[in-house]
Order: sequence, then structure tokens, then C-alpha cells
Amino acid sequence: ALDRHFPRCGPCSLCGSDDKRHRLWDALLARHRGGESAASLASDYKLPIAAVLAVLRARPYRRRRRAS
Repeated sequence: ALDRHFPRCGPCSLCGSDDKRHRLWDALLARHRGGESAASLASDYKLPIAAVLAVLRARPYRRRRRAS
């Protein structure tokens, strides 16, 4: 469901995961946990409400890079 709203973006330069979309998803989830509504998040990020709801339903998480 998330791929429909958020196309793949390439590797994350912060954590090393193979897809940097998690940074947006993490921000949406954190703000929602902080009490913001899905409608407010959709407005702030200029996303369709369906995209925000897909993130909130899926609860994506990032894969952490293993220490070398």
C-alpha cells in the first residue's frame, strides 16, 4: 500500500538502509504519536489523506544499519 503513494527514493544517507522513504514515514508517525491528526499531517506535508492513513496503518519501521 505504501508503494502506491510513495515511490522508492534510493538509499538513505543517514542510516544506510536501501530506501530513504522511512524518514518521511518516521516523521509522520512521530507527529501522530504526539497528538496531531492525520488531516493536519496531510495538510502540512501536502499529501493526500489516503497516503498519511496508509503510513499510520502500516506502521513502517526502518532497518538499522549493522555496525561493522
